[in-house]
Amino acid sequence: MASVTSLDQDMAEVRKSKYDAKSAAEAKAWIEGLLGESLGSEDLIDLLRDGVILCRLVNIVMPTANLKYKTSRMPFVQMENISMFLRAAASLGLPQYDLFQTVDLYEAKDPAQVLQTLYSFSRHANKQNQAVPLLGPKLATKRESPIKHPKQGVDIPAWNTHQYGYMGGASQGSEKVVFSKRRDIVNRP
Repeated sequence: MASVTSLDQDMAEVRKSKYDAKSAAEAKAWIEGLLGESLGSEDLIDLLRDGVILCRLVNIVMPTANLKYKTSRMPFVQMENISMFLRAAASLGLPQYDLFQTVDLYEAKDPAQVLQTLYSFSRHANKQNQAVPLLGPKLATKRESPIKHPKQGVDIPAWNTHQYGYMGGASQGSEKVVFSKRRDIVNRP
């Protein structure tokens, strides 16, 4: 007989399955390169859990931010460090959908989202300062639209007559539709 699981358990399994050990090792190497020190053999999520390394990353990438983080075993302080990183990342230009929630890291609820944030953080940091090494693909630059602009003086219809069909000049006036008057049903010869 198959076991019954809740939706929460299923979603947790899906989130954990998206966490890639290779990407985590890549992100860890990127962090070690920026910090200039080895982080040991501990798992990346466990290393980042207190938020101190994240705040140090921000201080390296954005020296003007000067985050005042605290090293502590108290959960509230650790979550505050993570929140400071997230605010700094948002100010760097990371879109909201690339940011993880504090509990995603602190309680390891969505480690894949933490990796996505680190990759996005590296791209935006590299865009601001080319000296910051890039983790993953580079941000695309906007190109000019290939849409041709119409010639001056040429009227363009508000809608595409081929797409919506041509009504042959039909209007309510030509169809003898009368509003706010009495309408009689009459047989016309």
